[in-house]
Amino acid sequence: MRRRAFLRAAAAAPAAAVLGCSSSSDDDRQHGHASISYGMWDQLQVPAMHEVIAAFRKEHPDIDVTIQLTPFSTYWTRLQTSITGGGAADVFWMNGPNIRRFSHYGTLLPISDRLAADGVDLADHPDNLVDLYAYQGEQFGIPKDYDCISLYYNTELFDEAGVPYPDDTWTWETVREACREFRVPSRGQFGISSALDRQRNLYPAIFQNDGWVVDGRESGFADERTIGGLEFWTDLINADLAPNAMATADTTGRSLFLGGKLAMYYGLPNDAVEAYDDEAVRERTDIAVLPQGSSRGNVIHGLANVINARTPFPDAAYEFVKFMATREVGEIQGASGTILPSFAGTESGYVDSKPEFNLRAFIDQIPDCIAYPISMDTNTWENQQYTLLGDAWIGDPGRSVADASHALASAMNLVLEQEP
Repeated sequence: MRRRAFLRAAAAAPAAAVLGCSSSSDDDRQHGHASISYGMWDQLQVPAMHEVIAAFRKEHPDIDVTIQLTPFSTYWTRLQTSITGGGAADVFWMNGPNIRRFSHYGTLLPISDRLAADGVDLADHPDNLVDLYAYQGEQFGIPKDYDCISLYYNTELFDEAGVPYPDDTWTWETVREACREFRVPSRGQFGISSALDRQRNLYPAIFQNDGWVVDGRESGFADERTIGGLEFWTDLINADLAPNAMATADTTGRSLFLGGKLAMYYGLPNDAVEAYDDEAVRERTDIAVLPQGSSRGNVIHGLANVINARTPFPDAAYEFVKFMATREVGEIQGASGTILPSFAGTESGYVDSKPEFNLRAFIDQIPDCIAYPISMDTNTWENQQYTLLGDAWIGDPGRSVADASHALASAMNLVLEQEP
């Protein structure tokens, strides 16, 4: 069954059928007790979540919370199946590319009225991230963490090449000049990863060139400013200063950086975990803000907690989601060192968890961030990026990224026109 039809079926299915014929509700909890499940995919965050649940139960001893862990590779498939067939978690993680579809087809519980009644103000979370999880005037999710992109760099390769470490004065031209110093063909060494990675590479460069990705039912990939952002990467590949798509087909840019084959890499906050855990990599790694294009630019994304519309315990689920949005939880998550919490002022625990790295670079770039671009069918047109832009990433100057980007814009517009 196609995904759209799948979610339509989930929205139309009677609640009792979706819940395996359960007719429980908060009003008829047995002995006033509720037991809810929490769906997530990151094993590294489980210890912190157990700590969060313990803190929640101190305030709500009548609500049990059980973690439902699913690997990311099967998370969305299992979620869609369990929503229609029963067994979906009462509260679960949601990301930007999927929020509108799940909201539109009635699979999520709207929480705007509950937040208003409780006087809950989400101003302590990034505005553009809060807006990402709203749909048609309703809030469906509350952010739990956030990520933007920073420049990871190999201090050993910088020292060897005699190149000063990156700082906030760096521009795209500084990167190009530095990459020439780092290229060592005999060692398979390049200056920077330019992988066809939308969150790490494409979107930040597009925004740094004042480009855009999607606006309503129109694609931004035909805009010359957007194309100029993509050309930052393809120019480096065509000049043999960054590995092409064939070189990164089996080995990601992050893996090349961890292996000492790249001097620089655009990375997420949670990329710091693997780099930090390896002592040799930790000693040669640091982090800086992104170099500037025609302007400062970055992309912000983060996960949100949402409520299954068919939970038998909507009040209990809401209390848990509300608690997850507090300072206390932000401090627990930050101290774990696994993610950057979205509650303002709780980032210090994350920063202090890896003192050798300049993790504050992520926080300093929040004013430069634009929300992760989404529509109803985000996953469809994002997959088109790989197929239609791929030829321009193989290192052949004759394969124009401008032509590829225009083709992507046309295909993407067809998808956008058919969205509900």
